[in-house]
Amino acid sequence: MNVTNITSEDGVKEYENIVVEPEEIEYVEISPDAKNVDLTRHRLKEIGDYSWLTHVEHFSLRWNLIKKIENLDSLTTLTHLEFYDNQITKVENLDSLVNLEVLDLSFNRITKIENLEKLTKLKTLFFVHNKITKIEGLETLTKLEYLELGDNRIAQIENLENNLKLDRLFLGANQIRVIENVDHLKNLTVLSLPANAITIVDNIAGLTSLKEIYLAQNGIKYICGIDEHLPLEILDLNQNRLEKVENIHQLSTLTDFWARGNKLSDWSILDELVRLPLLSCVYLDSNPFSEADTYRGKVIRFLPQIYRLDGTQCREKSILRPPKVVTESTRVEFENASEEQQTAESV
Repeated sequence: MNVTNITSEDGVKEYENIVVEPEEIEYVEISPDAKNVDLTRHRLKEIGDYSWLTHVEHFSLRWNLIKKIENLDSLTTLTHLEFYDNQITKVENLDSLVNLEVLDLSFNRITKIENLEKLTKLKTLFFVHNKITKIEGLETLTKLEYLELGDNRIAQIENLENNLKLDRLFLGANQIRVIENVDHLKNLTVLSLPANAITIVDNIAGLTSLKEIYLAQNGIKYICGIDEHLPLEILDLNQNRLEKVENIHQLSTLTDFWARGNKLSDWSILDELVRLPLLSCVYLDSNPFSEADTYRGKVIRFLPQIYRLDGTQCREKSILRPPKVVTESTRVEFENASEEQQTAESV
């Protein structure tokens, strides 16, 4: 749009001339035999006729202005379809895409998971940042391995009974209060639930393949349901309301323990951590007990198996030592030691 102001000799505007120019047309050359078609950031407002794409497998329509899913019926060779960041309000017109394995509908305006029944080969499904209130419509997706529903309005974990192959489940930034209805997911290795309203860690004992659990930014006060047989490697409890941590010493495979920004006020947490032989990375800063001047030196000395503390390296991997068996007498001796002694013995 060009705007020209016409003024008289004495500076008074007489009229304004507005010329509206047509939008610049961008041409994209696509071969009819193309297997990978990328139409990212082309300001497309609708899906045209692509029936001439007879071999396409990967179709990306990310960052456009599309409001409706349509005109894809003939693209039955598709295995990967992306609508990330458009203006779509409804899942529809996908029934013919029976070979689809990856579908990304993140950052749209979708309120309901629906019309996916025919997509039985789906392995990966993204619905990040929509307006979804309920987990549903996934009953026929028995091959689903990766489900991402973060940043929606979901209040309950439910309706996953048939999704037994789930390997990774992401439900961060929702309104979930209880960890429930996941015990049957024996193949689940990653469970991500940050930024919800969970107050108790429970009901995960049946997740016999679980390696990583992310629970930051909840309101967690208690840890109850962590079974000693869980093969956990990463336990993320950052920014919660924990006052005490117990019974994590039984997690013999744990490598990362994150609990910064809680309400831990004494050193008893170290009695748990020192018994974890594979522990390598710990976050404990921004707790009441970590405000002590001797905090870093004490932790490094008491946990000889770790090499990263609060995000920074605390010793070389080459000098890592197995943790010692802690007795009450050695713990008291340790707590009474001066900062210089603790630091010297930790090197």
